[in-house]
Amino acid sequence: MTLQYFVTASESNVVVPVEIDKATTADLAATKSGWQTDWTSDFIEDPSLEKYAARTDSGEIIALGAYRETESSMFVYIEYIESHPESNPTISKKQKYSGIGHMMIAFGIQLSIDSGKNGVVTFEAKTDELARHYIRDFGAVQIFSKHSGGPALLMIADNAAFSLFNTYLS
Repeated sequence: MTLQYFVTASESNVVVPVEIDKATTADLAATKSGWQTDWTSDFIEDPSLEKYAARTDSGEIIALGAYRETESSMFVYIEYIESHPESNPTISKKQKYSGIGHMMIAFGIQLSIDSGKNGVVTFEAKTDELARHYIRDFGAVQIFSKHSGGPALLMIADNAAFSLFNTYLS
């Protein structure tokens, strides 16, 4: 089974191959300028988080993801995903690449499969709008909110996880 990750260049609608590998200290430091989040903060620097960088063939970092796996859990928790500022809809009106969130969640599903957790991932939606998007477009289900009025905790599992993951199988 081979996974081939990709995004789409929004301007040309061309599929762009992407490699996802462990993030380096330099990758994280690059977020100090222009990114929504400083990936060198104490929160992200937590050693129990596995941090990955998604790069195009030319080496351009297009996203970062932080994932949490524990021996006792039945899932991989997606702590945080962020697109490069040029593709981040919070920062840029016109995104350079599309499909980044889909790809980074599929990568979390791969981590879950590889660690024997059957492709189950959980994560919090930052906004109600995002929660609706994940439910409608990714097949996520709301589990609960950790705090009353707080962000929704969502899970992608079973057929929904397979469908996302299957997008990248070749």
